Amino acid sequence: MADLKVTDQVLADSERLLTKLHFEFESIKVHRDDLHHIWGSGAVAGAMDAFVNNWAWYRKKLVGGIESVGGLVGAARETFKQTDEHLAKSG
Repeated sequence: MADLKVTDQVLADSERLLTKLHFEFESIKVHRDDLHHIWGSGAVAGAMDAFVNNWAWYRKKLVGGIESVGGLVGAARETFKQTDEHLAKSG
């Protein structure tokens, strides 16, 4: 069996990127509203609104998954930290 090789920096970077992804997916509707005026055609604007609104359910599921993975990464990071501290005290 291979040894687990992960650094706190890898986990911290993962948490940071997941937080950024979470923010981006949460703010998509705001981006749509910000860009609404440049789509020009009412038909194009309507199609983009429909796409964003229809995708809301999937986006909500994706954001939930990102939150779950972020929680797991945070928990793993904390567990590794506590284990490392414990091993340092007992070694």
